[in-house]
Amino acid sequence: MTRPNFLVIMTDQQRADHLGCYGNDIVRTPHIDALAARGTRFDRFYVANPICQPNRAALATGQLTSVNGCRQNGIPLGLDATTYADVLRASGYRTGLVGKAHFQNVSPIPAPVPPAKGQGEAPPDPYDLARRSQRRGPEYAHEIRKNWVENPDREVPRPYYGFDHLRLCIGHGDQVEGHYSRWLKDRLDGAPDPRGRAAALDNTPGDAPQVWRTAVPEELYPTSYVGQEACDFIAAADEDPFLLLVSFPDPHHPFTPPGHYFDMYDPDDMPLPESFDHPTRARRDLPRHIQRVYEIGAEKPDAYWPFHTDAEATRRMIALNYGAITMVDDWVGRIMAALEQSGQAEDTVVIFMSDHGDYMGDHGTVLKHGLHTHGLIRVPLIWADPRRGAEVSALQGSAIDFAPTLLQSAGLKCPVGMQGRDLLAEDAADLPVLIEDSGLAFASDDGRTASRTLVHEGWRLSLFEGTDLGELYDLEADPHELSNLWADPAHATRRAEMIKHLAQRMLALRDTSLLSTHQA
Repeated sequence: MTRPNFLVIMTDQQRADHLGCYGNDIVRTPHIDALAARGTRFDRFYVANPICQPNRAALATGQLTSVNGCRQNGIPLGLDATTYADVLRASGYRTGLVGKAHFQNVSPIPAPVPPAKGQGEAPPDPYDLARRSQRRGPEYAHEIRKNWVENPDREVPRPYYGFDHLRLCIGHGDQVEGHYSRWLKDRLDGAPDPRGRAAALDNTPGDAPQVWRTAVPEELYPTSYVGQEACDFIAAADEDPFLLLVSFPDPHHPFTPPGHYFDMYDPDDMPLPESFDHPTRARRDLPRHIQRVYEIGAEKPDAYWPFHTDAEATRRMIALNYGAITMVDDWVGRIMAALEQSGQAEDTVVIFMSDHGDYMGDHGTVLKHGLHTHGLIRVPLIWADPRRGAEVSALQGSAIDFAPTLLQSAGLKCPVGMQGRDLLAEDAADLPVLIEDSGLAFASDDGRTASRTLVHEGWRLSLFEGTDLGELYDLEADPHELSNLWADPAHATRRAEMIKHLAQRMLALRDTSLLSTHQA
């Protein structure tokens, strides 16, 4: 196997510990567990940014979000960015993406433009912005959901960030658009659209945020669409090696697993996290913009912001989250069967991962945004390569390491400026993980909401812009992050050491993608 195929299976908003192979003894994931049993399971793999669009950009480019520019949801990945798919495609691979991409914006909300600084007249357009190219226009509107509602037959120019074959799912739960819209419409054959809360079945128990019993049958649910499209791509494979990204929109909220998956897990059987009712649920040692995030979530619990909720609602969400995960696992089994039937299993590296996690009850909270607790930043990475044996890797890795690891597995060098490293190299160092976050500007009048987190040697440090407040946790002694040691005098030395490591890691991960055109 000189040039292996790559089958990359990704879920959306799934914690590492919501898999059997990561120690969960309730959720049933036998097919994903089987991949882990024959491959490398990374026990300490972290996001580069804890929300969808930025971390997917980091995975694709091997660059921090401060370098590739996709620092928050709402900033597309530049069309001039080099992705791992670009490199494989240029090297002769047949490339495909089925499911969620989220390389571009899904909402047409215009970006707020802050006033120009200083005194006097404002510079004329476009010189009122320091970077004139703002990644906007029709070439950056291919994932806007309402465009697909208006025209489900629309198409996207290829290659799309390196992918020649493209079948998009845009949205979550049963509220998905994209190429899926036309597929669903064809199969409904004139029947009413069954998507969304308005069309939900009347046997939904109670009325909870983010929860309804979908009227979409199992065979027409987005998970089934993505799984079947993946099987079809594999069956059509030819003599060229392939890269296929299978990107499921679930188990991201809203929690709407279809059919028997909705009732597969009893909420009463769902244990709550140890931190659920801990006093940390109502912390007061947080910056105002972090507190505001949870206030917005309480005001808009059916939106995308985190919110505190009660035990009953949290257990229901966990149970439904597990149902969605098991449905994905069932399709992983079908995809693996299609790979075996195609005769390509021994030539294919299979990877399972997620883009970021979910609080899922940690400190009484659900969803994402806000603090960088472990349920949000630690994600699964399983690397099943027929050329390697089974192992559990204790090496600490970051999303920026994914693209370099994949390219090295293909026997290809990494583009200049790609910042990660090969996690499977024999001499791979156990480096600190730097996590960036600039996505909370909506929660602040001045937009000063950036944070930086470092995970290193069993500790987590988080710094918040515009405040002396911070977080410091001993993850080995306090895995549930119940005791913030930031202001503890006994840990002042450790705090200073972690801040030094953070600064050093930020220096090491500076942008090197622009080359000097002339040398003295």
